[in-house]
Amino acid sequence: MTSLSTRSAGESPAQNIGYIRQTHRRRLNWTSYLYLVPVFMFVVTFFYYPIGYTANISTLQWNGIGAQRTPIGLDNYQKAVRDPIVNKALSNQALFGAVTILFQMGLGLTMAILLKSRARLKMLYKVIFFLPVVISATVISYVFRRIYDGSTGELNALLIAFGLEGSTRAWLAEPGLALNALMVANIWQWTGFSFMMYFAGLTQIEDELYEAARIDGANFFQVIFYIVLPLLRNTHFSLIILGVIGVLRTFDLVYLTTQGGPARATEFMSTYIFKKGIIEFNAGYASALAMMVLGIALVLTFIQLRAYGRSRGG
Repeated sequence: MTSLSTRSAGESPAQNIGYIRQTHRRRLNWTSYLYLVPVFMFVVTFFYYPIGYTANISTLQWNGIGAQRTPIGLDNYQKAVRDPIVNKALSNQALFGAVTILFQMGLGLTMAILLKSRARLKMLYKVIFFLPVVISATVISYVFRRIYDGSTGELNALLIAFGLEGSTRAWLAEPGLALNALMVANIWQWTGFSFMMYFAGLTQIEDELYEAARIDGANFFQVIFYIVLPLLRNTHFSLIILGVIGVLRTFDLVYLTTQGGPARATEFMSTYIFKKGIIEFNAGYASALAMMVLGIALVLTFIQLRAYGRSRGG
């Protein structure tokens, strides 16, 4: 009250009211930051701290259990760069990601365009298409391992039924086929997600654009290439970003079907990290591999976001 009465001595009521509002606003601005404290603590505890802890472990020679930890600097990273299995795992994931993302987007867009037309039982089709997305990866791994079984699998039984006995294979036991078999399983599981994203994007396109294109004489494919695809640009980039992150995180499907075999043909960074850290008790090297995957994910995401910004003129 003293400061207010002192300030009010030579000032008008309007000036005093402005001063009070300004002081109150400062207090509100300060107290509003308190609401961010729980979120900040959550992010630090469950995101930044684990990353920092993993980065620290990556500079140690440690089995992950014992008390003895030997600092070795960047030796784990140097070893990882020279490790041929790391190169094999990265090439497997690059091929896996390129094929699965493109097929999921292409099939998802095709199904969305077809269902956007005057199709009956749209809701039923949506449920059928999206159902694999919500099924557990453990269940999907078991089902496809059963389908691909070289002795009693349904795929070989189907080929025999059509008289194609010579085409039967041990699908998950041959290095040249195992990765392709996993691609099919992944595409089957996640195409429904791309379908829902594209279907949602198609609902945002005004019908007047289609009508104007038809009046100008555009055929079906011209409408797709010159109207639908450009207007779904945001959906394309979103699916690519999510797909790349998903490929880098892929573990359960691979480990529960092939465990990275045969002959490292389906080895991914995630499965290799698991083997090094959990099975071989080499926590330091596994942490270095994990940090490498994190770095790759950040670089790829940055590149994609930059490309997205440039496509929008930013």
